[in-house]
Amino acid sequence: MVRETTGIAAYNAGEWQESATELRAARRITGNNALLPLIADCERGLGRPERAVEIARGDEGRALTGEEATEMRIVEAGARIDLGEPEKAVVTLQAENLKPGQVGTGPARLFYAYASALYASGRRDEAITWFMNAAAADIDDVTDAEFRLTELANDDTPVGNGEPDVDGVDVLADSAVSEVPAASEQAKPEVVTAEPVTAEPAPAETSAIPESVAAPEPVAAPEPVSAPEPIAAPEPVTAPERVASSEPADTDTIDSLEGTADLSATSSYIEEGSTGSQALVDRYDALLLDLDGTVFAGHQALPNAVDTLDRLDIPRFFVTNNASRRPAEVAAHLRELGFDATDDLVVTSAQSGARLLSEHLPPGSRALVIGTDGLAQEVREVGIGVTRSADDRPAAVIQGHSTDTGWAQLSEAALAIRAGALWVATNVDATLPSERGLLVGNGSMVAALRNATGKEPLVAGKPAAPLMADAIARAAANSPLVVGDRLDTDIEGAHAVGIESALVLTGVSTVTDLLAAPPEQRPTYVIEDLAGVFDEIDAVRVADQPGWTVSVEASTVTVSGSGDVIGLVPALAAATWAAVDAGTADPEELRIRAEGPARDKLASLGVTLVG
Repeated sequence: MVRETTGIAAYNAGEWQESATELRAARRITGNNALLPLIADCERGLGRPERAVEIARGDEGRALTGEEATEMRIVEAGARIDLGEPEKAVVTLQAENLKPGQVGTGPARLFYAYASALYASGRRDEAITWFMNAAAADIDDVTDAEFRLTELANDDTPVGNGEPDVDGVDVLADSAVSEVPAASEQAKPEVVTAEPVTAEPAPAETSAIPESVAAPEPVAAPEPVSAPEPIAAPEPVTAPERVASSEPADTDTIDSLEGTADLSATSSYIEEGSTGSQALVDRYDALLLDLDGTVFAGHQALPNAVDTLDRLDIPRFFVTNNASRRPAEVAAHLRELGFDATDDLVVTSAQSGARLLSEHLPPGSRALVIGTDGLAQEVREVGIGVTRSADDRPAAVIQGHSTDTGWAQLSEAALAIRAGALWVATNVDATLPSERGLLVGNGSMVAALRNATGKEPLVAGKPAAPLMADAIARAAANSPLVVGDRLDTDIEGAHAVGIESALVLTGVSTVTDLLAAPPEQRPTYVIEDLAGVFDEIDAVRVADQPGWTVSVEASTVTVSGSGDVIGLVPALAAATWAAVDAGTADPEELRIRAEGPARDKLASLGVTLVG
């Protein structure tokens, strides 16, 4: 049709606003969601990468399948790099079809985008591998993968977010989406797109890559050595690809994003296309529940927790950073508190930590275990031997919570790490909730070793991706919801694997913490306790809420009104985040003033009020 053709022509000419307008009109008329990646990429071209991410993460974007889904992931990854989030770009592109050995335009572009994201994350060696895979797949010369390989072969500059360009090529801004059209062929049948111009590679005699590598066979990632140098961050682990929501698509969703964001309001934090009468839990196909501070506190079930989980019609999995007990012990404790729990419903950071060891060490290697016998058994079950002494020259150290950990155990670990052992921490929670208050957590012990060795561990537990990804895989979930009480572990962990989350106010993180949360620790919903999963979804979403008026001036947040109390904190958070992001409020200097019913409710939640 004419508007689609006009929009695609404008896209190819770099006329982003005209293209977005025409493509949105075409989509309204035809309902063709294959145009969404193009529309999202136009938002990038207009300097609004955050809107590209909103489109990709919205219901319609998530409902795409096949080539369109891949195109949308490529666009989202480019937007993540634009936003300075290269590791999230890497995770975004990790899906079932990211497999070397494929050929053609689609695989070539996907591999190229993945290589660019790896490079932007500072992972040069892996980036080279995937640029080689892209070159092997690129039989139609739609990318400049071979040229990039030549550049990388002749350049030894350290890479990473904010590092210098490679021979003048800005890898952080120059994603694969910018270099080749972002829509599938079905989305633009009436337009003949010019072939992208591929830069000529350097002469063979100046290249460090042999001529035979010009069209290499796909290269697998290098095998890990038996005792690798500890690395600073875990390899991203991909959650299973999600499928479309069962909700009807709202074809006007994307159109509502057009225009300039009003950062003084809360509208930019309202998820578009949501339904108005759906319970929160009905949107998802599994709950991934934290334990301490969410389901129980020490030896007591938290209010409403048992009854709420008994009412659920969807699977629930208990996902814990605490590596001190095996799943059978955790399940038994849950049953003692009245919960219906079996061993297979418990996913622990000890299991994820052991899996990381098995992926980085050859079978038969030995690991020094700092933690309980339960952690040691998880390590044995993946084929890794166990020792408690650095004198045995272990290939790795795995560290989990134990009340018996002291100077002697930490010193053994320090000796092994300094000798070159891989260091895996099951989690880095600084504190551990209990009925008596916050106790010393594994993260505090990790900090002692970090200080003693100058090294950083590979982290298995939240907020790192491995534990969350293992839980999603165990649940076989397409659209899971994380529910937890800690912004810096549960909520940030959900962000790490790209899924939505709900903060419960029964544990560590407070309303004050929530208002000051950085973007990577902001939940989708806020509920007072677990019973809130049955609240109306829009009432607990972090967004503008009817009946509540929130204003922010010079870091003073004022709330008044008489709306539904369950929407008070979500409304407060939405307005505060908008002001913080606009630079009109300092998250470290926030003061809360409340009037009427809001004052009583916030005081009951422990919020310190002024005025």
